[in-house]
Order: sequence, then structure tokens, then C-alpha cells
Amino acid sequence: MNTASPPRFAVIGPERAELGLDDGAVLVADIYRPSGGHHPVLLMRQPYGRAIASTVVFAHPAWYAARGYIVVVQDVRGCGDSGGDYQAFVNEAADGVRTLDWAAELPYSSGRIGLYGFSYQAVTQYLALAGGGRRPDALAPAMGGWSLRDDWAYEGGAFRIQNNVGWAVQMAKLKAARAGDLEAHAALSGPCGHDRLRELLVARPDLSHLAAWLADDPSYWARIAPSQLLADDPLDIPVLHTGGWNDFLLGGTLAADAAFRAKSPQTAHLVVGPWAHLPWNRSAGTADMGAAAEFSVDRAQLAFFDFYLKGQGERPPSAQMFDMGRRRWLTLPHRPAAASTSFFLASSGLAAALVSDGRLAREPGEPGEDLFVHDPTRPAPMVGGALGTPNGFADPRAADDRADVAVYTTPPFEKTVLLAGEAKAAIQVATAEPGFDLSARLSLVHPQGGAFVLATGYARSHAGGSQEIAIALNATCATVPAGCALRLSLQGGGWPAFDIHPASGMGAAPVTLQISHGAMRPSRIDLPILSEETPDADAV
Repeated sequence: MNTASPPRFAVIGPERAELGLDDGAVLVADIYRPSGGHHPVLLMRQPYGRAIASTVVFAHPAWYAARGYIVVVQDVRGCGDSGGDYQAFVNEAADGVRTLDWAAELPYSSGRIGLYGFSYQAVTQYLALAGGGRRPDALAPAMGGWSLRDDWAYEGGAFRIQNNVGWAVQMAKLKAARAGDLEAHAALSGPCGHDRLRELLVARPDLSHLAAWLADDPSYWARIAPSQLLADDPLDIPVLHTGGWNDFLLGGTLAADAAFRAKSPQTAHLVVGPWAHLPWNRSAGTADMGAAAEFSVDRAQLAFFDFYLKGQGERPPSAQMFDMGRRRWLTLPHRPAAASTSFFLASSGLAAALVSDGRLAREPGEPGEDLFVHDPTRPAPMVGGALGTPNGFADPRAADDRADVAVYTTPPFEKTVLLAGEAKAAIQVATAEPGFDLSARLSLVHPQGGAFVLATGYARSHAGGSQEIAIALNATCATVPAGCALRLSLQGGGWPAFDIHPASGMGAAPVTLQISHGAMRPSRIDLPILSEETPDADAV
């Protein structure tokens, strides 16, 4: 649905280039460049080996070079062929700003420089800006963390063990191979569960950042968090953020976009597709969203850089978002702000035993409660969204049928409703245990019975007794056609995405949870309803 200019240049490269730093470390890059003339530079800094160049989601650097850009892909410190010691995010501000100075002065450079990259490579862009030196002329971060602690490592106070241990193992194996530590590499490559891998990595802080992330020291996060390092920056640089409704870093993408947009709304641009962290294109995690979902991020980035670095073409849209319900793209004049509409939990006391018993109503009902038991040795699986198995726009019906999952469903909507933003749940919970987890899942339910996950959220409490638990679900954009319903599912854990609550102890003791509802102790979910409209012929 977006187009780009055809290639105009023969491409030279990759050419190896080196940058010597003051401490003696040498950073190595590959350069791809057009065959003639002076051109803007696009810089990517990444830790996985520069030949990869984020090609799991982007076009090859030569594609950009053929369209008039000098593309520089650099191994960050301690990775690939670059010297020094790799420490996740720690050196990226100082090394990034030094690289900016060097890249802008390359032969054939026009003097203008843009940054692009995905995941870790998105964060290196923010940190280069935080370095305090030469400022880039444009940024294009895709799916990156902003606070790092609250949008990458933790959610609702619980550690994302599956994602974080998996990534830590990947980076530690690269580091062990580089050091020739065959014993560590073999141990990390063996058939180990997450708990055992965590033990191995925590015992080797020379190989991994995991011990620091689990220690959760606020001063550590302050040294590497873009949200803190850039708190006083004017953020007046043109930026194109790319995110996915099913990406585990969506919170970071949207928080970064909000920060830039608040200070310079005319130069802030946002694309959010149905995607998980990868792959992109027409996928929503494990689901295929059809041909209408196809979108070239490369073309969008090229149009963005053409406008801001070359003065060519039209200003990119402020916001482009994929509607998960109608499976269509929306082009918006600004990032939408939805009103919050409350739906209250109700049941006859069998919301966990029967999928049909729990209700979501516009007003609180009679006092009541639902009880279920979370057994850590046989946990209900986390399904759908960014962290579930399967992930994405998945079918949660098998999980909802379990008696350790409490399910609450709205009546069919009489009007077509567009959700845009974060749903937030406030659940009245009581337990005799000293702590517990609560996982929430929001699903779209069709009249024929099919269901698809729109959003998930997680919260951890370190106290027992009776309390209100707030759960922020990840943002979504979805039309709920007239005749369809929404369903909230609650369970006592998030296996295998999250670790077992420490209160369960070595024996993984079961936890009984009581969900209260009604006028005296109302449990509710606040839905981000952007608009309601009379149903039309193609609504369902």
C-alpha cells in the first residue's frame, strides 16, 4: 500500500571501515554506497554481526544504497569484529555519538545523517542522541525499549523470563565464542530449562547482563534508559517509530513516540502493524492477517528519509495503524486518544467453571465472587499477544475452557466499536497466600464462536489478603463489529512467559484466588473506545 522510487545507482560495497576510539577500541563497519555523487548517510549500530544488518525484518542495505544513501552497518563494541568488551547498552551513548561524528564526515557524504534499526538497534539510536554530541538529522527506531526496565525486562513487576533468558543466552553464547570459552558455550547450548539457564548466566556476569537485570537496581537502569537520559532533550529531531500490536516492546515504542510527539508533533511519525517482534508483513504472530495487511516498512522508511534528509516527496503521515478487527490500515492526522468506557465483572459464581457464566456489564451488578486455584505445577498457558504460546492474534478458546481461568464476556455489541489504545483492568482479589500473579487476556469473540486475542497484561503482588490489582494490557487497535463481543480472561500465572511467583516456594504451592465483583467491590475493565457507529454491510 506504499510505494518507493526504483533503484537509480549501482552499489559499491560492502567496504570495510574502522573507527578508532580514544580508549584503543576499534569499531568495524561495512559501508554500502551509491556509485557516484554525495548522499546522506544511514547508520545502523548492532550487536549480532554486521552482515545480518536487521535483514530478518528489513531490506538488505544495498537496497537503500541503490536509492541514494550511504549505508553504514557497524558492529557495536565487543561484537563481531569490533574491539572492546560488550555490555548490553552500557557503552552505546558514548560510542554512538563518536560514530555519528565519524559517519557524517565519510567521503561522498552530504553531511546529513539518519539512524535506523530494529530492536537493540532501535535503542542504540536513542542512546547516540543521548551522547550529547553531534545530533542526527532523523531517526527511524523500530520496536525498541524506552525505559528498558518496564518495557523490556519486567511487566507488572514480574520478570519476563522466557524472552529475557532466551536473549541473554543468545548474547552470552556470542561472547563465549568470541572469548574461546568452549565450556560455557556448550553449557548454554545444552537442553536446559529457563531456570537452569538463568543460574548459569547469573553465575557468569562477565558473559551476561542477566544478573544486573535481575538485581533490578534503579541506578543501573538510570545509566542506560533512554527515557531518563533524554528526559531534558528537546526531541526535535524527525522520527519514524515502527511498532507491532503483538510485539513485546510495543510499550517502549509507544512511550518513545509519545515523548517525541509531545515536544515536536509535526516531526513525529508512527506506524503500528499487526506484527509480533518478527516476522512482519501480513503476520500477526502465528496468524495470517491476509493480503490487506501487507505493508513495506522499507518503503515507509525510504519515504521518511527522502523527505527529511533530501527534501523530496511529501511529509509522511502522522500515524498509520492496522485495525486488527476489520483487517485494514488506518491513516490518521494524529495519534488517537480514546475515551475510557468501563465494563464491570459479574457472574453467578461459576465464571471459571463455565465460559458462559461470567459477564461484562455497563453497570455493577449484585455482589458476588468467583474462586479458582492456580497450580504452578499445571499452570494455565498464556495464549496470544506478545508473550503467549502461540503468540499474536491467536485462538484462546482451549485455555478459556479451563476451570482455573475465569472468563467474562460482554453482550454482543449493537453498534460497531473501534478500540484504540490500552485497556486497563482493576480487579478485586483476595487470597490467603503471601503473594500471587494475575494475568489478563482481552479477546474478540465472533457470533459463530470464534475468538482471537487482542491484548494481554500481567501484574504481580507481593501481599496477601484483599486488594485491588491494576493490570495494564498492551495497546491495540481493533474494530469490534456489531454482533461481536469482547471477553476478559483472568488466570493466576503466565507460563511460560513469566517465572513462578517466589511466594510459591520450592514446592510450587497452589494459590486460591477470589475475584469479587458487584457494587460494593466492583471489578472492571476500562476499554479504550475511540468511536461507535451504526453497523454497515461490511462490518462483520
